[in-house]
Amino acid sequence: MLTTLHQQQKHCIVYLKVRSGRLGNRMFMIASAYGLARLHSCHLYLTPEIINEMHALFILDLSPFLISTTIFKSFIHNTSKLMTTTGKSVGCQYVRELTRPNAISPGHIFELHGYWQSYLHFAKYSNDIRERIFVARQPVLEKVSKLFIEICEQK
Repeated sequence: MLTTLHQQQKHCIVYLKVRSGRLGNRMFMIASAYGLARLHSCHLYLTPEIINEMHALFILDLSPFLISTTIFKSFIHNTSKLMTTTGKSVGCQYVRELTRPNAISPGHIFELHGYWQSYLHFAKYSNDIRERIFVARQPVLEKVSKLFIEICEQK
């Protein structure tokens, strides 16, 4: 679900465009981006490739934070409200300074790079993440169930 126009009071964006690693790493990246967007009341933008890949497996309900590509492009091309792009490349560590107020301030696009593997970036929102974002789709559940049954029957 994407944000509607009346919800666009947030003036910062947490942005994830690079798909690093395998599924678990990608889930950590999305959860970290979601956690930072929630913490700083920012919009969240994931590329269509990331959304499509994860949506094939999970419900991935990122509303009301997720914005569309059209809205994202309108933010970055709006010359009356220039936005500064910053980023952080992380190699599995927790970045405490990002939890400070205004660490991602209005007028900024914050891009995640590297391997954001610390659950502390999203721990505050772990229930939402489990209940709304990384909920497996029915075909995935059926496939996993079948696999476990086959494994158990072989023993």
